Amino acid sequence: MVTAWQSGRTVTVEHDRSAALLIRVWLEGRTDEFRGRLTSVSTSLGDGGVERTVAVASLPEAVLEAVGSWLAQFTGGAPGSGDGG
Repeated sequence: MVTAWQSGRTVTVEHDRSAALLIRVWLEGRTDEFRGRLTSVSTSLGDGGVERTVAVASLPEAVLEAVGSWLAQFTGGAPGSGDGG
């Protein structure tokens, strides 16, 4: 079960496997240095919302690369993932 915190609704995820990727970006210090952190949260039934840091980044391009890598790992050759699976 996943709680939709913004609307106060509860959503049950009934897929075999699902996950959410939280992307947090900010500008740090006086020089506004770019920072990013990507956190994956399992939303599959029975996983208990396990969180793990996927990547940290100091460039916007690194965030985009990390998202692509996370998606490739998540789909893992699943049918319709676009990687021939």
